[in-house]
Amino acid sequence: MRRIKGHNFRAFKLTALAITLAVLCTCSASSASNLRVSSATDGDYISLQAAIDEAEAGDTIIVSPGTYVENLKINKQVQIWSESGNPEDTVIRAAEPTKSAVEISVDRASFSGFAIEGSEKAGILLTGVNSCYINNNRVQGAEYGILLKGSDSNTISNNLITLDEKGIRLENSNSNDIIGNTIAYNYGPGISLEASSKNLIYNNYFKNAENVDEKAANAENLWQSPLKTKKNIVSGPYIGGNFWADLEGKGYSETGVDENSNGICDTSYNITGGGTDNYPLFPKVPNAVKALESNLNASAYEQGLADMEKATSSETTVNKTEEATGPAAENATDENITNENTTDKNATNEEGSGEKESPGPGPGIVGLAVGAAYFLRRDR
Repeated sequence: MRRIKGHNFRAFKLTALAITLAVLCTCSASSASNLRVSSATDGDYISLQAAIDEAEAGDTIIVSPGTYVENLKINKQVQIWSESGNPEDTVIRAAEPTKSAVEISVDRASFSGFAIEGSEKAGILLTGVNSCYINNNRVQGAEYGILLKGSDSNTISNNLITLDEKGIRLENSNSNDIIGNTIAYNYGPGISLEASSKNLIYNNYFKNAENVDEKAANAENLWQSPLKTKKNIVSGPYIGGNFWADLEGKGYSETGVDENSNGICDTSYNITGGGTDNYPLFPKVPNAVKALESNLNASAYEQGLADMEKATSSETTVNKTEEATGPAAENATDENITNENTTDKNATNEEGSGEKESPGPGPGIVGLAVGAAYFLRRDR
């Protein structure tokens, strides 16, 4: 009889605990809010930053299509999603180009579904954070598409990173997952790692003049996952390593061999600087690569290269002009002195010396020219 009572009491306690947990979960869920941002007047806010400032940890910020000219500082544990899920119609353009467009400085933030542009620094910057989720964004026109500084265990997935100076850059950042991104038509390396290890980098589409920056840290990272049956980024049947293309159509994946027709190249790919992709992807479904390429803007890349060439040409012209101006001005000055001495034979050597201090570029102008040349070389 006592056993029956004890058993019933234990069941009662378990039931009470379950009810308590359910109530707590319900209360927690109900405490989180959805904040709506719209560039029109139908949202709670017209500014994304205003919504972030008003939000509390756990809130979700849903953003209607439109263009938002602002630099975001995400310092609260919130989820920020575009309503459409389409980066092309929900744009964040940096109001201050000299600053990163989006800066995340808090753990477990989520940011998804935006086009990021207009920054000369980083499109998306993660600094000192863990377990953030950056997904389905288009980032272009920045020095760094996505930059991680001292940030661990974050997920960077399904983003389009193009027309940046560098695609993805990791500095002192470890154990991050970089998965399913299209990193193409960037002017520098597609991915660069500095003092960063144990990062998992797979199922990405690389197509840049330089896909991987040559760093020793490359050998301390994993460039593939174990083979598993699932459609990969180029519609092949297996998830494995990455797709390695280049701008001439001669990338490792483009010229590799797949004799068993499993969508994986038969031999491994050696990463520049160290490391190996054991399962480089093969274009088993050629139309899938064409479809992926249709979302990229090769003509904009070519125009960017042309602009760089033009800037370099201008730099060369400035340098030649400076070189020519010095001797020409000196010769002209000497000629003036000679003529003056011929006209006035009583002029002293001191007076002639004073006449030499005439026309020619001053140090301020030369400094500006040298400075301009430096920045042009840097952009190149």
